[in-house]
Amino acid sequence: MKKCLIVINKAAGGSKKIAFDTVEKCLGNEYEYTRCTLPFSPDPDPTGFDAVAVCGGDGTLGSILGKVYKLPVEVWYFPVGTLNDKAKADRYENTKTRCPSCGGTNNGKQIVLGKCEGENKDLLFAYVLACGSFTPIGYTAKISAKKRLGVLAYIGRVLKEYKVHRISATIDCGSEAYDGEFTLIMFVKSPRCFGFKFNKDFDGESLSGHLVAIRSPKHDGLLGKIEMFFPFFRVFFLGLKKERDGRIIFKKIYGADIVHKENVNYCRDGEKHVLDSQKHRIKFVKSNCTFSVVEKF
Repeated sequence: MKKCLIVINKAAGGSKKIAFDTVEKCLGNEYEYTRCTLPFSPDPDPTGFDAVAVCGGDGTLGSILGKVYKLPVEVWYFPVGTLNDKAKADRYENTKTRCPSCGGTNNGKQIVLGKCEGENKDLLFAYVLACGSFTPIGYTAKISAKKRLGVLAYIGRVLKEYKVHRISATIDCGSEAYDGEFTLIMFVKSPRCFGFKFNKDFDGESLSGHLVAIRSPKHDGLLGKIEMFFPFFRVFFLGLKKERDGRIIFKKIYGADIVHKENVNYCRDGEKHVLDSQKHRIKFVKSNCTFSVVEKF
C-alpha cells in the first residue's frame, strides 16, 4: 500500500476547516497515512512517502514543495490559509480537483516553481519572492488576527506598510540589467499575488517567470507616498501585459542575478526570508512531483 504524509498547519488562518479524518476520507483507502501537526511536530520529512497532503496556506505549501519538488510523489494541496494565492492561481493551470471520494479526478501535473540559488542555501518559492513596500504584510500579520479576521488581518496592516523603501540592488536579466534604488522588487510565477490578479502575461507551462520592480520615488515622507501611488495603482489595479522599462519594470525572465548592498527581508510565499548581500540566482524549474489543488472537501 502507498504511504501518504498528512501535514496540517494549525497556525494557518483557516485551519479550523480541516482535520486529519477529513483528509483521509477525501483521499480514500489507497494510502497508509502518517499524521503531522505544525507547528507542534518536528519539521516533517517527506522522504519515503508516495504522497504528501499539505493543509495550510501558501507558506506551508512552499516549504513542503521545497522538500519534495525533486521527488516523484503526489502532492495534494488543501488550501486553508488566509489568501491562498497559489491555489487560486492554479485554477488557470487546470490543477483544481475535488477529492477522489467525492467523485473528483486527480488532475495532478508537474508544475513550474521559482528557485533562488545562493552560496549558502537554495530557496524554492511556489509563486513569489518579493521585498519592499507592502511585502512584509505577508509575514507580519498575527496568527490570532488571521484566524479571527481572515483577509482583513492583512488589510489592517496596509497603511502601516505603505512607505517608501530604498533597496539598493543590481538585477541582471541577461538581455537587460537594472541598477539603482527600488521600493518594490518581485520575482513572480503566478497570474496573481497579494490578492491581485495583475500578471496578464502569465504562462504556467513555460520555464519562465516575471520580474516586477518599482523604482523608489524622489522624495520621502508624504510626498514620496503620493509619488508611489500611481505606479502601484498601475501595476496591481490595472495589471501588466507588455514589458516595461522605466519607473515600472516588467520583464519576462528565464533567469536573473540579483545583488544587494546589504541584507534584505524578502517575503517568500508569505514567509519571511533574509537574502544576504551575496549574488543570488533566480531561475524557474519544473517539479518531478505532481500537484493537485483540492478545493472541495
